[in-house]
Amino acid sequence: MICPRCGRPQPPPDSPGAPRAGATRYCVHCGRVLAGVRWVALPPDALRPREPRVTRRPYAGPPRYAVTPRWSLRSWMPAPEPGDEGPLPSSPPREPEEVLRGTAALLGRLAMTTAVLAGIAALAEMWRYGLLVASRSEALSSGPLAFSDALVTLVGLLAPVAALATGALFLRWLLLARRIAATISGTRPARRDWAVVLGSVLPGPNLTVPGAALTEVEHAASGRPTDERPRPSRPVRQWWAAWAASVVLGVVAVLRGLGDSTQALADAVLLHALADVAAAVAALVTIRVVTDLTELLAPALRPAGREAVLAVGAVSAPAEDRVAAGGGRSRGVGTEVG
Repeated sequence: MICPRCGRPQPPPDSPGAPRAGATRYCVHCGRVLAGVRWVALPPDALRPREPRVTRRPYAGPPRYAVTPRWSLRSWMPAPEPGDEGPLPSSPPREPEEVLRGTAALLGRLAMTTAVLAGIAALAEMWRYGLLVASRSEALSSGPLAFSDALVTLVGLLAPVAALATGALFLRWLLLARRIAATISGTRPARRDWAVVLGSVLPGPNLTVPGAALTEVEHAASGRPTDERPRPSRPVRQWWAAWAASVVLGVVAVLRGLGDSTQALADAVLLHALADVAAAVAALVTIRVVTDLTELLAPALRPAGREAVLAVGAVSAPAEDRVAAGGGRSRGVGTEVG
């Protein structure tokens, strides 16, 4: 046997020093393994029987039934069987006062979000205006400019969306409040619901219709005479002024931004900042007015504080002057209730 590495002949198996029969043989000169190993490559799963391939049938159209099927698309859980007392009672509808309180609570949270976003937008616009003033005398770095543009763009998209959602929810609350106020006063609203919605959306009438409708709600909820002309209270007047200022400043800022001159762009930035401040103030005043009018229309009974018996005897105060703990009717927005 010749070693494939060194090419030297190997001693015969029966010579002294040769490995015994059956053992692995090595070259006596270089130590290479002389017993070769044969590798056989097999593909994967070659020894495992292959599953028969299922031939997919062609599409034959929608299913067809010889008879009307007995199944349906209802839930898998069967409907409860009526007991001895009859079917289960359905859930009672929510009271209008409860719906009004829930809408007012959601409106308060949404209006606060709008106020925060509008405040951030006003700060971003003021920062941009400061950068415009500073750029007149020196060149500015790209970092503050890029951050200012990104902040103005981001808040400029979020604030209008929040404001529109707040306005839509305010209209829903206003319509509910008008119905409850009409029920309390026993009168019919001066405007229909569609007239209030249309007047609150159209430019021009939206400066007067929401405030007038809010004044009518306050007048009816306060228990004032029906033949008396409604006059807005101080909080309603503040809301009316903030709302009108925000609308007018927003329109003026948009129109001023259509100019091509540098001064027009600078004026638009300043007007946008003022419009954002007015929008934030209007959102905060909305929270106050909505909370007070909701307390007038749908007072929530709250647990009274700690009580102590001072005397036992006849009640001196008339029954109509006593107000249940947690609610009552007052004479205007801003009066303490309860």
